[in-house]
Amino acid sequence: MSDSYKTIKRNLRIEAKIKKCKFITSVKNVNTVKEAEEFIEEINEEFADARHNVYAFKVGIEDRATKRCSDDGEPAGSSGPPALQAIEGEEVTNIALVVTRYFGGVKHGVGGLIRAYGGSAREAIREAGIIEKIRYIELGISVSYDRMGEVINDLEGHAGEIETINYMNDGVEIIAVMKPSYIDAFKKRITDATRGEASFEEKGEKFR
Repeated sequence: MSDSYKTIKRNLRIEAKIKKCKFITSVKNVNTVKEAEEFIEEINEEFADARHNVYAFKVGIEDRATKRCSDDGEPAGSSGPPALQAIEGEEVTNIALVVTRYFGGVKHGVGGLIRAYGGSAREAIREAGIIEKIRYIELGISVSYDRMGEVINDLEGHAGEIETINYMNDGVEIIAVMKPSYIDAFKKRITDATRGEASFEEKGEKFR
């Protein structure tokens, strides 16, 4: 699993006139699907008078990534998929974008729409700039009270960060975050130290 990912450096909005139609592309850095959906809804409300608010977003990386897009009334495959392909092509994630189109009286045809939407999305991503950030995995470690100190000492000595400790009748659950590349070695050390007592649960990703 990769420790890093690429995303946009800043949120922005650009405009372009293509064959008399106005294309307004809004892009935002997001860390969850909910944030992406809320951003898309905000743009839909802001440009409620536009004929089309085409969106695409990607959150997460590798097999954990969530990707969605919508043509929003344009011919199938002519707008949402090209916008999503721009995200994939620029190799960024944790990004949501909406391309708003105001019709100017000239029809583009499917090929023209693919170029216009894909090009608008790509230009906005490049204008926003691309930055590399660090990805972390949130990991739950369940152990008895007797073994708790061993887990905490290991985390503090190997760049793990403890978020919280949940106390239960039969032991504790330590919630920690660490880089993905550290996880396999950490699990092996703790499994050996606790003689197989510890159990692990990956609870999600964090992006910083």
